[in-house]
Amino acid sequence: MAKTLEFTINSPRQIKQGDTETTFTFICKSAGSAVELTHATNITAKIGNASGYLRSQPIAITSLVGLSQGWLNLQPMPDLISGLPAGDYQLEIWVVDQAGTSIYPSDEPLGFTITNNIESESGASITTIAFDDFVEAMNKAASTIAKGEKGDPGPTPDLSNYTTVTDLNNGLSTKVTDNKNGTIEVNGSSITPANDSKVLHSTITQLNSTDMNTVLTAGYYQSIGGTNGISGGDNWTIYQVIPLFSQNGVQLAYVTNNTISGIRCWNYTGGNLNFTSWVQFADDSKVAHLSGANNFDTVPTYGTNNKPFAINDNGATSARPTGQTAGYQYFDTSLNKPIWYTGKNWVDATGKTV
Repeated sequence: MAKTLEFTINSPRQIKQGDTETTFTFICKSAGSAVELTHATNITAKIGNASGYLRSQPIAITSLVGLSQGWLNLQPMPDLISGLPAGDYQLEIWVVDQAGTSIYPSDEPLGFTITNNIESESGASITTIAFDDFVEAMNKAASTIAKGEKGDPGPTPDLSNYTTVTDLNNGLSTKVTDNKNGTIEVNGSSITPANDSKVLHSTITQLNSTDMNTVLTAGYYQSIGGTNGISGGDNWTIYQVIPLFSQNGVQLAYVTNNTISGIRCWNYTGGNLNFTSWVQFADDSKVAHLSGANNFDTVPTYGTNNKPFAINDNGATSARPTGQTAGYQYFDTSLNKPIWYTGKNWVDATGKTV
């Protein structure tokens, strides 16, 4: 089974020399699924470069508490990166458990970069000079340059095969003028060109459904391996990701067979990424349709007391329905008047609790 090692979407990919505060966050997967790391007895991060292995740093199993499955953090310590020159490096995660040793990734190591800090190179001060002094110095230097003898004239170029400016002007049938105000004039008509922000770019990235728990960047994505909890969906679900703030947002699902769609939210709580359950949108099968003869016997029954959803309930005080949303109307036959549910109490038309 192929093992992969990936940066999470919010993880940095580079670190400056001497920085011991930056934390890399990775996801270990096997055959496309996040692996359970908390059962490991030892986890080690090993780095190298083009010349081979360099150093390693252990990762405490206790540091995985609170992280999503397969996730781990690496905060490089001085023993790991101290003294390393700026450049490209590779990283592997070695996991030891009762089954043996697993190395992530199973193909090429994951790359990251160490960059120079401001102390890497010594600066030099620049001498200042007044502008007038600079001009005087340049004029003096120019006056000392001796002129050489005039050279022989070169051959006259043959322009018979080149298009002249006159030819170009005569050949142009359209005159375009830049009006310098965001518009152009074409043959006397003013036109406002469209800019790129007004152009719809259609780019859909294909993902395994489990990747939707890590992709939080705005855009459209196509699931090619399941529906990530969308009941009734197929393997070609289109996801739309809409970040709302820096720590939360929503995901919308559109299934290509038009039988199901839904929404779920995400947020970061205590540094952990959390998703709500998918909520299915209502489809046409859940809508009451009235026939021309107003035969309510044919309307689907979704309310309490086996009433159609589009018709308000009625009954005795003791039979009031429960679990209704605010604004729900009920005719109380014991009180002989209509009442409404506020989400907490039942009230009459005067607003009095009844």
